[in-house]
Amino acid sequence: MKRKDLFREGLKSVFQFTFTKADELTEAIKEVWEDEKTPKPKSARKKKPPSSSEKSVSKPTVVRKRKTKMFQTLSLPPGASPDFFSLCTGCNECIFACPYAVLFPVTIPESGKSYPHFDPNAKACHLCTDWPCISVCPEEALLPYELSGEKPNFGKAKAITEHCINEKTGESTCNVCIVTCPIEKTVKFKGNLPTFASSSCTGCGLCVESCPSFPKAIQIKFKK
Repeated sequence: MKRKDLFREGLKSVFQFTFTKADELTEAIKEVWEDEKTPKPKSARKKKPPSSSEKSVSKPTVVRKRKTKMFQTLSLPPGASPDFFSLCTGCNECIFACPYAVLFPVTIPESGKSYPHFDPNAKACHLCTDWPCISVCPEEALLPYELSGEKPNFGKAKAITEHCINEKTGESTCNVCIVTCPIEKTVKFKGNLPTFASSSCTGCGLCVESCPSFPKAIQIKFKK
């Protein structure tokens, strides 16, 4: 067996284990959600006998659904076509092809199918010049970008100035975001604080990943 094939089989074994655990986690989360939807009984207290007027009116039980932020910061891979969810078979070839291990599968509870995603606020897309994730897709669910230089549009970077090192020091202490950004003239400084040009920012997340502040002084805001 060739070294490349051996490496691929090893990766598949690792991801298969991850998929199994992810499915188990999904089922556990669904059980928690179902439990949260079930109205909890109030503490047992002696109540006064209802009056005749109260007996005649029974109020329906209202179950308030708790909103969850799960998966709200996830983005599809580069080049995702408008028909991505109908074309993608979940083969995970793009996941294996990514040299930075950015992509990972996410199971949709309604369909039980898994699709590749990534979170630019956690690990950035490096905007590879050869787009290995796109070129390896066998179903054209990921479409190549035009030679004109078109770039992805995952979202837009936004500065959280109160977390910025420069805001804390009052000086131009850090410029990591402008050094790391792969798109020229996207990051500029207004005084000693960074600003991001919405016209050229791809939302790749490299500025977030490299930001040394904690909490991060930059966040990718997603398109609604």
